[in-house]
Amino acid sequence: MSQTATLSRSITTAALTITAVTASFYALWASEKRRRLRRILPKDLDTWRMPGNSHEAEEAIWKDLYDLFAREANITLWPHLEHAVLRPPNDSFPLSSGFAYGTPDLKDPSSVGTIAYFHTFLYSNPLTRVGRTRDGHDIVIRVIVIGNEGHEHLKILRKIATGEHSLYSTNHALPMFSEFQFEDIVFGFFPKVAGTLRDAYKYWAKNSVGDIVDMIMQMLEALAYIHDLKIAHRDAFRDNFVIQWQPESLLTMKIATSRPRVYLIDFEVAVEFPPDCPADQCVSIGLPIGGSVPQPEMYSRPCPPELHSGKPYCPFKLDVWQLGRSLWDFSASLYLHNLASTIPAIDEVFARMTDGDPVNRFSAKEALDRLGTVVHSMAPESLLIEPKLLPRP
Repeated sequence: MSQTATLSRSITTAALTITAVTASFYALWASEKRRRLRRILPKDLDTWRMPGNSHEAEEAIWKDLYDLFAREANITLWPHLEHAVLRPPNDSFPLSSGFAYGTPDLKDPSSVGTIAYFHTFLYSNPLTRVGRTRDGHDIVIRVIVIGNEGHEHLKILRKIATGEHSLYSTNHALPMFSEFQFEDIVFGFFPKVAGTLRDAYKYWAKNSVGDIVDMIMQMLEALAYIHDLKIAHRDAFRDNFVIQWQPESLLTMKIATSRPRVYLIDFEVAVEFPPDCPADQCVSIGLPIGGSVPQPEMYSRPCPPELHSGKPYCPFKLDVWQLGRSLWDFSASLYLHNLASTIPAIDEVFARMTDGDPVNRFSAKEALDRLGTVVHSMAPESLLIEPKLLPRP
């Protein structure tokens, strides 16, 4: 072998050695960097939900994750604007994903409900963030698992928000696009939907009785579907339902050509029973707490009478009560009116959904069937009326 060949081989070997050593050092450095980042992030869901008494404390958590999501998930997190409001990168519009639309307003294109409102996102707590993918789609990022917490939540989402079940028309669970894991934390990626059912009436949305009843029927269909799978949501208030857009039929006084789809979100305190579990054994005891709300003193939602009895109760009937109750008392400080359709047969269904005796209370399927029977017997134009708001009883 010539000296030139020997020298070339030695140089190659040395170069490979240097490359291997460099790669090893980089791997160690990257691993240590990840560990350092993990050490400064919340240790449990409760702390992530309430990291402090200021929006600055909430924002500090996600600021530490900007580089991680950009580098490993190709996602740009929406920056903080003010209070609990986020704004998109460069105030630009996303590509359509089919989950969010705005209604055109020729008089004021910047009014609430138009696509101008795609430029902000109001989060309810810092477990949720919005990001934009490299190809321009907006997604909602939700912290699902931290350490030993949240695994039941993730299991239920994998069952109903991915795969076969996510393809059925009667399943309204918001699809989970993918999961992203960092150390012992699992984030879920979901489509960003345009609106929430909180705005369905009383505030800016000019929805008719027909619009609202259609939303309620979809919400009941959502509950009926998961109940058939022996899954109870246990937090089925209307702020946990989102919608593609607000139809606002009262603006045009015309029957809408198409209807927006309603989706069910946030299965953090949901429970699942085995498929062969008898109905009378599908029961819960106590408050529907768990995940980021682990202690009874942290629970502030309204409760039906059976939750205070100390006895086992049906969590499926709890879901129906929560939905019915949230139609008039989502929050004592914010919603002080009772939704009334002004059509007695429809209002009777609402009343049966919140019957104090769970035996007499409608199931989700019973309420859906009864409401469907009433609505389908009426001319659509008869529901093109404004809902009536009564003082809270």
